[in-house]
Amino acid sequence: MLSNIENISSHLQNILTDSQSMNLSIEEVAAISEQSAAGIQETAASTEQASSSMEEVAKSSNELAILAERLNELMRQFKL
Repeated sequence: MLSNIENISSHLQNILTDSQSMNLSIEEVAAISEQSAAGIQETAASTEQASSSMEEVAKSSNELAILAERLNELMRQFKL
């Protein structure tokens, strides 16, 4: 009987140790997930900023093209 109790106690101790190990692993996975989420948010913000910059460059290019066309029109008025 005492042997059975010791055996059960040993198994319960093993279960407790395994449970604690699993909890640590779960905490590590949660921390990695949080870091990944933060990295994804940073990437999204950078992508949005880059997209905004590209839109500004495109707008400036269009305005420059319009100014170049106006300059060409003015230059056509002069004869050498």
